Amino acid sequence: MPLPKIATPTYELELPSTGQTVQYRPFLVKEEKILIIALESKDVGQITSAVKQVISDCILTKDLKVQELPIFDIEYLFLKLRSKSVGETVEVSVTCEAVSYTHLRA
Repeated sequence: MPLPKIATPTYELELPSTGQTVQYRPFLVKEEKILIIALESKDVGQITSAVKQVISDCILTKDLKVQELPIFDIEYLFLKLRSKSVGETVEVSVTCEAVSYTHLRA
């Protein structure tokens, strides 16, 4: 007996470069795992490849070639995917080692 298919919502967006309408679904746990493994490697090439792979897996429009898209379309697609998959807010923690606390004293 085959595994049941999990129904996922689908969304549409318009690519900034061409105006082409693209259908996509949120990324799932398997795609999130790909991203986490790539991030842990700290290799820019592997991270870029993982982002493109996740976008390719989540795009439902068949005639779209992610490898041929300009970088700003890839970033736009990934941000839209992430907002629908994880949420629109991000907690940011910044550490600045350039600021010396001795200079901040009055």
